[in-house]
Amino acid sequence: MKVSKGFFVFIVSFFLLLLTAPCRAAEINATIAEGNVSLYSALLKQLESESTQSEEEKLRKALLKKLIYLEKSGHIRKFELAVPKNEEEYRSLIIQYGNWSLSKKELKENIKQLGEKIDVIHKQIESLDPKDPKIAILQLQYAFYLKGVRLYRRKLAMYLSLIDRAPPYFVKGVTEVTFDLNATQTHLRHIEEKLQDIENEIKSYDIERERLNLLGKTEMVRRLNYGIQVLQAKRYSILTDKLAEMFILYSNALKRHDSAETFALQSRMIEIMESFFPSEVRNDLRNLFTTMDTSILGHAETIKGATFEEIRQTALTFWKKLNRPLFSINQTPISTFKLILAIVIFVLGILIGTLYKTYLFKLFRNHRSVTQSTQTLLANLGYYIIVIIAFFIALNTIGVSLSSIALVAGALSVGIGFGLQNVVSNFVSGLILMFERSIKIGDYIEFDENLRGHVTDIRMRSTTITTNANIDVIVPNQDLIQNRVINWTMNDRIRRFDIPFSVAYGSDVHETQKVILEALKKSGFGDVLETPTRFSRVIMTAMGESSVDFELHVWIRGWETLYPKRTRSRFLVLIYDALYEAGIEIPFPQRDLHIRSVDGEIPLKLDTGIRPDTSYNGRPSH
Repeated sequence: MKVSKGFFVFIVSFFLLLLTAPCRAAEINATIAEGNVSLYSALLKQLESESTQSEEEKLRKALLKKLIYLEKSGHIRKFELAVPKNEEEYRSLIIQYGNWSLSKKELKENIKQLGEKIDVIHKQIESLDPKDPKIAILQLQYAFYLKGVRLYRRKLAMYLSLIDRAPPYFVKGVTEVTFDLNATQTHLRHIEEKLQDIENEIKSYDIERERLNLLGKTEMVRRLNYGIQVLQAKRYSILTDKLAEMFILYSNALKRHDSAETFALQSRMIEIMESFFPSEVRNDLRNLFTTMDTSILGHAETIKGATFEEIRQTALTFWKKLNRPLFSINQTPISTFKLILAIVIFVLGILIGTLYKTYLFKLFRNHRSVTQSTQTLLANLGYYIIVIIAFFIALNTIGVSLSSIALVAGALSVGIGFGLQNVVSNFVSGLILMFERSIKIGDYIEFDENLRGHVTDIRMRSTTITTNANIDVIVPNQDLIQNRVINWTMNDRIRRFDIPFSVAYGSDVHETQKVILEALKKSGFGDVLETPTRFSRVIMTAMGESSVDFELHVWIRGWETLYPKRTRSRFLVLIYDALYEAGIEIPFPQRDLHIRSVDGEIPLKLDTGIRPDTSYNGRPSH
């Protein structure tokens, strides 16, 4: 279709106006983004006709030329898949498959990078003033990146299609191609020699680079770095050839239905690719292996071999990760395996120490000649020795020498000298509490008159005590070691409560004791303990000014011992009811007033409850 010259000039002028004239709002120009070669050529011609050549115009020309080139070279080369007829074609298909996979990985990265650039440019366009001259350049850049993403996506779709359609051609090639194993083995030996030469050359370059770094010869180091990069690229190419030859061996083993050699060669190829090839290529190769194994060996044999290889590879990978250095102590690498082994040894030492203490207590149980304090001393001393020995063995396992320990101890001593005395003291006190177990988690302790509660946590610096009112109190470990602490439940939950009460003078004290004990027996309280050595009693404690004072001594067991106020209240109510029912008087303070002499008359006043009226002149009315 022919286009008139006037119409063409109008179109060019319109698009130039879009590029140069300010828009009402800064937004993406869809016409530029979706343009073609004709549009970009017309815009470029118009720019070249202008006399001024500013930096912005030069940049716009460069972008328009790139867009024109991109539009003209945007066609995609098509690959035709065919069943290989000989070993050379089969090898070529293998190499092509690897290149497709590698290209797929590179295209995904390029698409991601261009997408990020498009987002940045979009935000820049929206943030700029519509009259800003940079808008025109950003519109062209946006179009260039957008067309690049579309081209990469088309190529990516093509490579994905080739990778998906290729496995059946490999399967047919295995059955039709005759493989020359002798030539393949010979070629592999030559490849191994080349790889060894390249590895030696890279090591030589690396040694020379270190020497030049020490001499400060930066230019020569830069040249060596470039040489190493060239050698690494060459090594990559040779490794690709090696994998192709190993794939020939794998295909031949697959043709002979030798499953053991098939899966062994698979593992070797994957192991090589783990170190030098990206994960995209490895995954595609694994998928190719699975398709070929299933098609030729069958599902059962494939699952069996693949499962064994997966287990072996997983175990090998796990072992490598365990032995990978995490950090270094005094130039000694420490791996996860060494740490786990050291922890196991230390925990084993603690278990052995605990068993030692248990056995020692059982051994001395029937020996009355050994006192309890001696038993505890021997048990704790042996326990600490075993734990310390296990600790040093664990340190030796991870490779920490005594010199490193001395260095840490020296640094710690310096820290203590600079004001960490309390921190270290609390830390050591925490260790003592944990190992000595005089105060354990769950114990009910009394720290002072105002603080009683359960021990809910023992940390290296402090201990948490939760009161009966559910208030958490943080106490430094040092205070628990240095001060007196009452542990109500250190060995058991049995405690004697002393309940004081009084009766009036003239009451029968024997009857009072009998009434209280009888009421206690009939109370039905299940937590009252009665044994030959621990039983309830009522004792007279004093003859006070207004009363005869008694105490009920009652032994309580169980959880009620941890709630002293509630328990004391229960028994006070019992005593009050028993005395009231028995008619025994509960006294109150009484005072006798004796007047020896008074000078003059004693004034008496009867309070009738009537107050004088002071409303008139401040004087009482009559």
